[in-house]
Amino acid sequence: MDAAKEVLRPLVEVDNPDGLINLGALLAAEDDYEAAGTYFRRASELGDSTGTHNMGSLCFTMGDLEGARDWYTLAVERGELQSIGSLGLISEKLGNQDQAVELWKRGTTADDPGSALHYADWLISKWQSDEAAEALRIAADGALPIAALSYAGILLRKKDRDAANNYVSKAYDAAIRQGHLGDPLGYLMAGITAYSFGNAQMGQEWWNRARGNGAKIDWVVLDATGDVPGLRHLAISQETLDKLGEDGVHLLMQILWAGDCLDCGYPLKGGVPALYVDDQYTRANARLFHFGMCRFPRWNDSALSTFSKDAGISWRAFTAGVPAGGELIPALIVNPSLEVARLIFDDQGWTATGMYGPRSIMSSGLHLQSVWSGLPPKNSDSLAWAFIGDDEVAVAVAGALWSAPAQRQMIALVEQYGGLLLILTSAVGPETPASVEALMDVLESWDSMTRWVPLRT
Repeated sequence: MDAAKEVLRPLVEVDNPDGLINLGALLAAEDDYEAAGTYFRRASELGDSTGTHNMGSLCFTMGDLEGARDWYTLAVERGELQSIGSLGLISEKLGNQDQAVELWKRGTTADDPGSALHYADWLISKWQSDEAAEALRIAADGALPIAALSYAGILLRKKDRDAANNYVSKAYDAAIRQGHLGDPLGYLMAGITAYSFGNAQMGQEWWNRARGNGAKIDWVVLDATGDVPGLRHLAISQETLDKLGEDGVHLLMQILWAGDCLDCGYPLKGGVPALYVDDQYTRANARLFHFGMCRFPRWNDSALSTFSKDAGISWRAFTAGVPAGGELIPALIVNPSLEVARLIFDDQGWTATGMYGPRSIMSSGLHLQSVWSGLPPKNSDSLAWAFIGDDEVAVAVAGALWSAPAQRQMIALVEQYGGLLLILTSAVGPETPASVEALMDVLESWDSMTRWVPLRT
């Protein structure tokens, strides 16, 4: 920094605008706002619109919104494109939302990425998705990393995978460049992008750089401990970590699996997913999304729950014979929700369980019992019915239908017993094979729940 200042001082002495602006920026980075303002103001007096814009930014940083408005207004009059979005933000903070939106729309039309990003956010809040997507594209093409990553999520929803990958690359390159130019938020976004395509080590390295340069990161990425089922990595908010604790988050990670993003519907694959929690007072839904592209980690305790757009919940099922009393009882084993778990609040705090796991509303509503308590009674309450086909077995419950391939021997068992066991569990992953080992894992899992389902003919 000292060497950079020495190089710039001869330029400053001859009123070179670039020298004035860059020396002011170095001083502002060191929080010497008074000295920085001296050089920005001088550049502005010489007619440089960037110096004028920087005076607005300096006033905003120091909490002087009226001063920021006046400087940004002058910068806009001088043709400084980036000042339009900033002036809109000041108008919003001063309570003039209509003026802010008009400025952002004007800036978007002029291809100002900052205006376009603000305008896209406002349009999304008004459920104007098509126009918001176009505004976000302008912001993404303007080398704003957060916009490029978000626009990649929109492209995934449109099933344009190649273009989405291209914008993820754009986001990564722009974020690294922004970080190298001194903005720690660039390193933060580089980390998010690295996490999103599955490089957890690189993501952590970029976040360490961001923190080292003064960025505060309110998200945490936890790794699985040991060889356990479920997620290997999970991005959560600091508030979620505070509410659940590390042990609680690790338990939640064993319930969830990397199926499909519940926003765009595209597979999560090896990427680090983001956990979004909708708090409903004594219950909460914990769901998985693409980190950055579709959602950021959050604990949402507002009255307004956020809904997924296009994707359904993924499930995985297989058939097996459960040994009992020297016989094999036919069973359909289902993980009904790879990407969703429940959180339950009581005097001990928040505890994770499966969608149909112990203490869940769905479990009690379907009259499930733990597999540890033995075989359930063979009764019919019209809450669930079993069906058979030529080569499959299915179970229908309220709002869901699960099925799996079945050999003729299994179908014959279902017919012989007049029904089957339905076992709902989180122990089955998207690639879990139908095997004896998998069955034993299910029978030993703490959250496996079961009931008898009569055959409907």
